Amino acid sequence: MERNAPRSIRSAVVVNLIKTITITLLSFISFPFAARALGEVGMGYHTYANAFVYYFLILSRLGIPNLATRECAKVRDDKVELSRKAQTFFIMQLITTLLSFVAMVAFVFLLPGPFKEDKMRVLIFLLSLNFLLGVFSFEWFYIALEKHFFIAIRSIIVITIGTLLTIALVRSHRHLFLYAGIGVTYALLTSVINIFFLHQNGFIFRPLGNYNFSKYWKSAFSIAVVTILITLYNQTDTMILGGLDKTQVSTGSYSIGVKVVEIVITILTSLSAVFFPRAAKLVKDNNIEEFKNITKYSNNLTLLIGLPAVGLVIVLAPEIISYIVSNNANTWTSAAVENATFALVIIASIMLTYSIAENIYSQVLLPLEKEYIYLICLSIGVVFNIGGAFLLGGVVFKDRPLIGIAISTLVSDLIVLVPLLIVTRKITAPAIFNLNSLKIVLASIAISLIAYFIIPLLKMDALLKVIVVGVISGAVYVTILLLSKENIITNLLMVKKRSD
Repeated sequence: MERNAPRSIRSAVVVNLIKTITITLLSFISFPFAARALGEVGMGYHTYANAFVYYFLILSRLGIPNLATRECAKVRDDKVELSRKAQTFFIMQLITTLLSFVAMVAFVFLLPGPFKEDKMRVLIFLLSLNFLLGVFSFEWFYIALEKHFFIAIRSIIVITIGTLLTIALVRSHRHLFLYAGIGVTYALLTSVINIFFLHQNGFIFRPLGNYNFSKYWKSAFSIAVVTILITLYNQTDTMILGGLDKTQVSTGSYSIGVKVVEIVITILTSLSAVFFPRAAKLVKDNNIEEFKNITKYSNNLTLLIGLPAVGLVIVLAPEIISYIVSNNANTWTSAAVENATFALVIIASIMLTYSIAENIYSQVLLPLEKEYIYLICLSIGVVFNIGGAFLLGGVVFKDRPLIGIAISTLVSDLIVLVPLLIVTRKITAPAIFNLNSLKIVLASIAISLIAYFIIPLLKMDALLKVIVVGVISGAVYVTILLLSKENIITNLLMVKKRSD
């Protein structure tokens, strides 16, 4: 598959990588400005409020976007049926969003603790605008149609605007609400642009009727449960840490490490937008051989990016954290910086393990309509994550709960991934454990060792050190893979082996 990948897949992968890497770079520019301005406490408040709101964001979606992508991808060549399904899912999501917002309001006024603070309440309501606006984004519609170039251009424009606003306006801890408001602009601009181009992409605005809500509510249930569990799994560590440390200082430090990890995960999981609709269509057409080939290609691509990222982030953790929080205003203490560095080192491997698990779910189980397998594995992971967070964060490492939370998150990620690999081994084992993957592993180890020995020799500021090590490591990595004739790099660079 790697050497014979369809041109449309290769092009879509390249477009998505360019988009995501560009957005990553912009985030890497803007996030440190916000972290330095807001300080450890302000960032802690924002992270805690955002984690709380995220629960209701997921409740508002209730798995509908994934279901909508799968179902719309199946009928994308039929304009009327495509529009009917799109209208059905829009109405469903509008209902769930309104119900979710009502539930959030009730929780804010009924729950004790930090939610009684006016600052926290205002922050929560401001951030909740994201999911209220998100119902009008129709992002799943464009993903189903594989409009990757459009999504890339729009995303880069929107993120660029947000980055410029952050750099220009967020200057101190007093701008906490402004920073949250800038985040809302992403959802607003995305929805406006997407709605504007709906018609020319085949969407019919007039009501078509014959909406089969009952059929899709049933289908959405298992996906919704999985989505809710994913949210619990992803956000519980932050919520528990915020409860253990009332000052939110540990939450602020933890959020820095998590942000770095999330940036790489975003790059890796964004490729699902390419592979998920294609996989769903191949399963519908009973083209299982090509389905397996795409699974192999996507997982090798995840290893190609994820493995060196894990190694370099661990080695460069002190420099990365130093760049993000360094400032002249002393808004971050040395203890907070040290905690953020420890958190990043501990959870760095999640960039790979989480992404592989997400691949199995979105590109194997979901197209095969076997998401219940992921539901079972994730349920086990959630139980361990919550129990481990309280045990390690609240008892074993009670003086430094951030460390306990990070370890619990790392172990629970493995607890989810290992059963998924075992259950889906007939498809995923050949896709992950192959000669091409071995080449990537060896090249990743090599550049991690090179980076480890180069860093002490560089006498420069943190950002420049990260850039120099990244460029050198990247050049060596690509060279090793080209020399070893690794399939994906050779394919993407259009370097083909001469046939005899």
